[in-house]
Order: sequence, then structure tokens, then C-alpha cells
Amino acid sequence: MTQTAEPRVLVIEHEADVHLGLIAGRLRAAGADITVVGPHRGRAIPADLSGVDGLIVLGGSMDPVDETGAPWLPTVRDRLIEAVRDQVPTLGVCLGAQLLGMAVGGTARLIPAGPELGLHRIRPTSAAHGDPVLGALPAEGLPALAWHWWEVSDLPAETGSRQITVLAESDACPVQAFRAGDLVWGVQFHLEATADLARGWAAERPDRLLRLGIDPQALTDGIAEAEPSLAASWEPVIDAWIEVARARSKERVGARD
Repeated sequence: MTQTAEPRVLVIEHEADVHLGLIAGRLRAAGADITVVGPHRGRAIPADLSGVDGLIVLGGSMDPVDETGAPWLPTVRDRLIEAVRDQVPTLGVCLGAQLLGMAVGGTARLIPAGPELGLHRIRPTSAAHGDPVLGALPAEGLPALAWHWWEVSDLPAETGSRQITVLAESDACPVQAFRAGDLVWGVQFHLEATADLARGWAAERPDRLLRLGIDPQALTDGIAEAEPSLAASWEPVIDAWIEVARARSKERVGARD
């Protein structure tokens, strides 16, 4: 009997206030089977990716190298190494992208010029042409929410037999998106962002923003005003990644029939 091919998606959530955002609605619309794990959920990160069609690693306020304050991070990197090796469709967002960069042999570092916060234009590189997730970005790029003090740098050309390809950049950040092999993506920007998410982040540490000369209210008001256009821009990208995970699910189901 033929089984359905709803993708099984594992989500690693580091903090309650950095959740799936826009991605949640797109996964539900696709009929995905979603499992969310993470320290505050009381659900351990699994020891392997068996039965997983898609892996999403979200952002968080912890530093990507802080294994004392966030002792689960090495396990997350292990799952990312496994995802690259086995080409499990993966989407690492912000901290998730930094951990993926480390997993493939790159470096996560504090941005030398200071954090990238607010709406910034994300432009595709020439290598993005034909990419199944980011290949449709217009040459002039699209605005997206950036909210990060750290960035990925020094990416190798490949890890094992998997090529590493930089797919997008911004004025402040040369690696806004990259792909490891054919099916594993890291995006530094928050394609899942909603105004409510941004308000929570701003309210958590407004002093950090004020020290940078940023008015938290003005920042979040601008994000709220842009929210409809952000959703219109990035939901198709999210949907494209979900289709990659769905293809993996169809292969899994087909192997059982």
C-alpha cells in the first residue's frame, strides 16, 4: 500500500523566544510532521537523524562557541556533520548557520565592524543561480531581518567530498547564505522573522541596542511595517526548502513500498 510522503522535520530550538516564526505556518500548510527538541523543551537532541527528512536548526542568543553556557551545542554540531555527510535536507538559521559553518570546517567569529541589526538587503552571489532554495532571488536582492553579533568566515571550498558554496551576501556580512553539498543550507539572516519575534528580542536586552545608537521601538516598528513584504519575499524560499525535504520523504516512502 502506498504511504503518504509528508516530510518528517526535526527542529532544534535553542530558546523559547527564537522559534520557527513564519516557517511554522509553511510547515503546517505542507502537512509536515514536526518534532521540536531543545533544552528548554525538556526534549533531548536525538543521537542521530534516522527517519528525519529535514533538519532545521534555529537561532539563539548564546555565542556559537559557548560550550559551557550552552553545553548542547557540540551535539548540534554532530547532527550537522551527520546531515552534511548523509545529505539530509537542512536549514540552519543565524546561530544554526554559524554552527553549520563550524561543522564544515569554517570559523564563527564576532563581526569585526560590530553587529548587523535590522533590515538589510540580502543579495545572491553568482553561484546562487540554479540553487533550488535561493536561486530565485533577484539580482538586486531582498530586504531581510538580520540580528547577529557573530558571523561565519573562512569557509573551506569543500568538506570531505561536499562542496561549500556561498550563495548570498550583504554589505556587512560576506556570508549571508551558503550550501554544503546539494541539500544543506545555512542562512545568517532571519527568513522566519515576524514583528513579534523581533519585539521579544529587542525587549530582552534593549540596553545593547541603545549602546549602538539604535532605538528599539523605532527598530521594531520598522520591522512590523515591513512584515507583509518580508513574508511575501521569504515564504517562497521556505516553501522551496520544504519541497527539498518532501523529495527526501518520497524517497524514504518509496523505498518501503
